[in-house]
Amino acid sequence: MRPTALTTLLLTASLSGAPLTAPGLLAQGGGTPNSTQRGAVRRAPITVIDDVQVVDVEKQMVTPNRRVVLRGDSVLSVGAMSERLPDTVDVRVEGRGGYLIPGLVDHHVHLTPGMSRALTQTARGGVTMVNAMAGDNRTAGEYARAVLARELPGPEIAYASVMAGPDFFVDPRFRGASVGFAFGTAPWAQAVTSSTDVVRAVSAARGSGAEVLKLYAMIDSTLAARLIAEAHRQGMRVVAHGTVFPARPSQLVAGGVDILTHVPYLSWQGATTAKPEDAFNRANGPYEQVPADAPAIESLLQAMRTRGTFLEPTLEVFVGRPTTAPVMRAWSLAVTRRAHTIGIPILAGTDGMIGNDADALPNIHKELARLVEAGLSPAAALASATIVPARAMGRGKTHGTVAAGRVADLVLLDANPLIDISATTRIRQVFLKGQAVRTP
Repeated sequence: MRPTALTTLLLTASLSGAPLTAPGLLAQGGGTPNSTQRGAVRRAPITVIDDVQVVDVEKQMVTPNRRVVLRGDSVLSVGAMSERLPDTVDVRVEGRGGYLIPGLVDHHVHLTPGMSRALTQTARGGVTMVNAMAGDNRTAGEYARAVLARELPGPEIAYASVMAGPDFFVDPRFRGASVGFAFGTAPWAQAVTSSTDVVRAVSAARGSGAEVLKLYAMIDSTLAARLIAEAHRQGMRVVAHGTVFPARPSQLVAGGVDILTHVPYLSWQGATTAKPEDAFNRANGPYEQVPADAPAIESLLQAMRTRGTFLEPTLEVFVGRPTTAPVMRAWSLAVTRRAHTIGIPILAGTDGMIGNDADALPNIHKELARLVEAGLSPAAALASATIVPARAMGRGKTHGTVAAGRVADLVLLDANPLIDISATTRIRQVFLKGQAVRTP
């Protein structure tokens, strides 16, 4: 059953933390609050951020001398400094010519118990939304609830359920994420085969709170296509490893996958074979046998462009390692560059969120630098962590830009990230749903 407009608004409000008494929702409900309701609803606080330069990620331009007004968790207006102030102002922030950007998105993280501090540190480092790609959805769901209830000052959290072939569930990470379930039977970590009841399996994955279905390993092209189609029917997005062994990237794209993650895994498109057991060693692709400009890779990228498939390279986790083979490093950067050049939308994801240093900035800043190293402009790299993931996550109308009506997830910087991407590390202030949080 397709959601009604009111259901969609309620879901959007829930995801963004917007109050359910917003005027649009009351109008959809056909009434106004009674006196009891009016007495129970607090006035949303008004925050004014003066004298900022608003960065338009899409237009790749900066508008100076702006006054940005926040009401509760939303942007009320973006206008000139000469515009009249609201009658009541609760918080006044002096921007002093700083650069205001949308909050950053890390599209690929993993959450485990005991990460409350890391989530808060991540938010203070400018990341206002994350997508958890695999783990225990009981943990991810509790973190998401705590953030939504403002019990935890952290980024907004979306999360995925994983499917893989039964033989892959010897992986200790999935064992740890499935405590209380036989391996491969947790709703968020299911073993699937050609005989799996796909409708029931996807329903269970979705019922765990996941927005995303992630195809992990040991799935053939026929089963992948069935899972993708059913996930879409049930309103889920689908992310897959670049190769899921034996299904190759082009087969996943043909099956309708929304996002391919980990650019080195695309190398298996040109491999002689892609056996299920290769899933345990998938990073060691055939880079020398299948160069970055090989016809098989070019054909794959063109298919991704035609189908609108997103690419999430996760460069830092591969290229940034001291042990990375030079051939894999060069291959990954070259394919990312070519994908961007032909118009494939790029997503910034770290596969790690933040390091162990208590004072470290989140890894998204390193990933943005790697994307620039791969050939993206600073503006394109910034888009990969703002408006592009907002659209990929179904939040293109609520997140990703600094504009009236958008969620007030904002970062105030001391320098212009459209000129130098390292400016994203020069954080003066972060706003989570309209509330200022302490910076690193």
